[in-house]
This record gives sequence, structure tokens and C-alpha cells, in this order.
Amino acid sequence: MASTTTTIRTTVVREGPTIKFVSVQQGFISTISGLMTAIEMVLGIIVFSLAMLWLTRGAVLFLILISFAFWVMSFLILVSSAFSATGTLLPTTLFYMVFHGTAFLFYLSGGVSTIISSYHGVTIAAGVLGLVASIFHLIHTGFAYKKKI
Repeated sequence: MASTTTTIRTTVVREGPTIKFVSVQQGFISTISGLMTAIEMVLGIIVFSLAMLWLTRGAVLFLILISFAFWVMSFLILVSSAFSATGTLLPTTLFYMVFHGTAFLFYLSGGVSTIISSYHGVTIAAGVLGLVASIFHLIHTGFAYKKKI
């Protein structure tokens, strides 16, 4: 007893104007890693703003450059993960772990040197917040390392 199977395929083509919307992924920002990236960005903006008020020493300039570079990179990480279909894979990349490890070292050195060489309360506060940002980046490096394993 033989049986035959018939497959019918129908293709519908619709022509006309198409509107493409940008898809925003909220998966990354709702994770611990995404929230920490947002906090690090805000801390970087605050450190940058405070340090710009009293640009008197080389250590303060160093902290300004560090905070600017890392809060812009944190912003770019948030934007790229929001508009990427694979944004939740970002914390598993080696770049992410190296980024946070480097940010920890630079914020630590910038914060300590600013605190040591400053006399103004505003720049000392910027240095202390730089140390807080370095702690956040250290914790974030640990999370990134844990996800790599």
C-alpha cells in the first residue's frame, strides 16, 4: 500500500511603502550588569562635572580625562546593547571584562592622586567619587569574569 503526499506552498508578496522601526532591546539594562553600567556612567558624569569646576592640578586633569573616556564608553555600551539583537551577550565578551578592569585601575589611580594633591573640597569629592566608581568597576570585572567561566 503506497501513499502519496502533496505539498502546496503559497507565497504572498505585498508591495508598497514599508516603515521600519528601530527595535529597542531591554534585556541588558534590566540585568545587574546593565544597571551597574548605568550607575558607572552616572558616576563618571558626576566626577567629570565636579572635577571640571577646579581644574588646577595635573591629577585633576587626569581624573577628568579618565571619567570622560569611561562614561562615554559606558554610554556607548548601553546604546549598542539596547539596539543590538545580541545585547545580552555583551557581558560575556573579553572586551567587557578588560574594559572594566582597566576602568578600575585608572579610576583608582586618578581618584587617589586627586585626593592627595587637592585642597578644594569639590576636587576631593570628585576624587572620592572616582574611588567609588573604581569599586563599581572592580565588582563589575568580577561579574564579567564569572560570566566568562
